[in-house]
Amino acid sequence: MSINYNNIEDMSVSELVSFLDSKRVNADRLRQENAKLESAFESYKKKTTVTYTSNLTSDVVFPKEIEDLSKDEKDYYLGEFLKLDSFDRKTVEGVLPSRNNYNYEKIICYIMAEIISREIKPIKELIIDISREEKPNKDDLFDLKNELLISKSKVDVLRDILLIEEKEKIVEKKNNLIFMPIVGSDEVRIFDELKAIPQEEYAGFIGLFNSIKDGSFKNIRRFENSNKLNGLVEVKDNGIRVAFQRLSNDSYCIITMFMKKTQVDYGYRNNLINRYSDYKSIEKELKEKVKDPLFILKNKMFEDKLFEILNNGKVNEGGCK
Repeated sequence: MSINYNNIEDMSVSELVSFLDSKRVNADRLRQENAKLESAFESYKKKTTVTYTSNLTSDVVFPKEIEDLSKDEKDYYLGEFLKLDSFDRKTVEGVLPSRNNYNYEKIICYIMAEIISREIKPIKELIIDISREEKPNKDDLFDLKNELLISKSKVDVLRDILLIEEKEKIVEKKNNLIFMPIVGSDEVRIFDELKAIPQEEYAGFIGLFNSIKDGSFKNIRRFENSNKLNGLVEVKDNGIRVAFQRLSNDSYCIITMFMKKTQVDYGYRNNLINRYSDYKSIEKELKEKVKDPLFILKNKMFEDKLFEILNNGKVNEGGCK
């Protein structure tokens, strides 16, 4: 029986074991494939354009500028992708930047590269190791085969998204802004926070809020080095900041807006910790509420009022409830 090693996902466990036992030399094919993969990524690290044409990432070109992505962008988008429970196209697109983000293709290629490097390559290396054993463990091979298929599906959906034909109608993201309520009430905090912002900074905040709405996430950063802020995300423009968290595929909670006065601003940090703690205390509740169209509509009214103030440069003393 002739079996093509490149079609490992279509092989049964018995076929795989028989194949490895009877024609162990064919494992060299996989080693060569891994060598090519490793060589491709070495080239990618040196900022050369790599076209990887295996059955995993057919016809995908990793841009030579992929390393130009900031660490904050890499950490955020890879982190959001890895947290997913399912990897269908709609779900994956929900954690990717909008297509009008100038780094859109680079970010997708970076995630693909990480999945290949972190998951697919190690799994294949384990298959090789098991194939060298005198009596390969069928259960281990079965588990590895399933893991390989799962990892391959992640890359496949990213590849499909990346290679969508331009003629296909693409609906741009329009994310919902959900405003952090004062714990224990239906009032939102955003308008009180706006009073502390100089009017000359309003235009900058419009840009930050719009970047959350359209999914471009301007200068995004995820907090990782503090237990009290771990997982919090912010967009920024010089000294102004908007901190937020993702509630669903298209809804983001605006936790706070503020200005960072100095590089080391302990007042801002303590305030941010308090705001994030408040958010975490009602996070589950908010994730349920965003399923209610009336709740979305209510926050759309807050959003309209906020943008009216930011555009007109005037906030009422009474705020908005």
